[in-house]
Amino acid sequence: MTVWKRMLALTMCGTLIFGMAACKGKEPKSDEIEIEAVEEPEEIPEEPEEESQVVSDLEASISWWTYPVFVQDEGQEEGAYEQTLIQEFNKKYPNIRVELRLLDYTQGPDEVQGLIDGEGLELPNVLLDEPGRIGGYAKAGVLADLSSMFTEEMVSDVVSEGILSACRSEGAYVMYPFSASNYVMAFNRTMLEDSGAMELMNREGACTWTTESFEQVLEKLGESQLNGGILYCSGIAGDYATRSFLTNLYDGSLMNEDGSAYTMNSEANQQALTKVKEWMDKGWILNGSGSTGADAVTSFVNGENSFCLLWSLPQALTNAQALAENGVEVVVMPYPSADGEPELEYMLKGFCIFKTEDEKQEEASRYLVDFLCNDEVTAAENIVRSGGFPVRTSMGDVYGGNEEALLYEALLPYSGTYYNHTEGFEEMRVYWYQMLAEILNGEYSVKDSTESFVEYANKTLEPKEEEGE
Repeated sequence: MTVWKRMLALTMCGTLIFGMAACKGKEPKSDEIEIEAVEEPEEIPEEPEEESQVVSDLEASISWWTYPVFVQDEGQEEGAYEQTLIQEFNKKYPNIRVELRLLDYTQGPDEVQGLIDGEGLELPNVLLDEPGRIGGYAKAGVLADLSSMFTEEMVSDVVSEGILSACRSEGAYVMYPFSASNYVMAFNRTMLEDSGAMELMNREGACTWTTESFEQVLEKLGESQLNGGILYCSGIAGDYATRSFLTNLYDGSLMNEDGSAYTMNSEANQQALTKVKEWMDKGWILNGSGSTGADAVTSFVNGENSFCLLWSLPQALTNAQALAENGVEVVVMPYPSADGEPELEYMLKGFCIFKTEDEKQEEASRYLVDFLCNDEVTAAENIVRSGGFPVRTSMGDVYGGNEEALLYEALLPYSGTYYNHTEGFEEMRVYWYQMLAEILNGEYSVKDSTESFVEYANKTLEPKEEEGE
């Protein structure tokens, strides 16, 4: 069992980290109990019931829709943990009825969008999702403004302005952040140690490092005839990792500050792409014009490459068994940057509330969101079960000092701008990989390819209703 799985398992029963009462033995089912005929016992005084601290007696019925975000206890079906949360919520809000519905990632997004397109008569009150889709719902005008929940104290407690920006749409907060985790890169520890490259890597705190140090590591690995990582660009999956890698190398950015134009033709980004082409020609990075992000991960997990540009906590958990079988021990690192201060892309989960004319429903929905994110008893375990990390510094270390977890937590303040809810983002992703393939294969110069990318990518920023006019 890997460190991460041990941490999750221990957290599930709450004895190591939280000391929660939720890990009591399960009650036997009635049909599993043998009842013997016994004399009627003397009356036994009833134990006093646990005092319930009621916060509000507001009466309302609301619906909470969620994707399968939370890890369930072993043997429990999907939704079991969410139901326990509703029970805990009702101790504080006994007159708010919460109806839970689980969505799947395949059909769920289309179902929600279909309800919006059909005037949203059956939309949920509360939805747990990610900023890209939530941003789209906000543009459709169906989300409540949550700005009142973003108090001065709460805003100052969030680890990164980048995370706050992901929660906003047109100046208003439409998503309440729950948990986050940065995308990173992974190295093969044995290859680092055998080549002598490990001693060149910062292993303190957030392990940030410079592009110069990264180049020195590549050189060491190359001298030892070890395969570099794959700069993949076939299919759009995993493109966030290549963007984060390339734009950080010389402190460039994908877009300008107000998000009105793409900037991959900037001097910093052209320098980065030129340098990568140089590394590829030396064999330090592999040409992945015919490889997908999944191919890059598989090759790394199989022990064929010294590093992988596409990594995250979910990747580590999903591939834990294969890594162990192949004898690959992972060293996690952030993407290098010229100044050693990266701006990372990340996974973020949060809650939105759909508009309703029922004031009691909206107030109850806000109570539920606040409870799920901030309750002093359950919030920490909720975050661990989501596979993420707290977006608020005051929550501290929820993984009980686990070394790898501490690295992910230390990286959250480096979370940069969230681009996924940009107009035309999906279309831009196709142009991104076309640009990389042209450069890696030498079809066009870095200057010509980046200029072409910016020209076409900027067209995707035009509002859809203006197209064809």
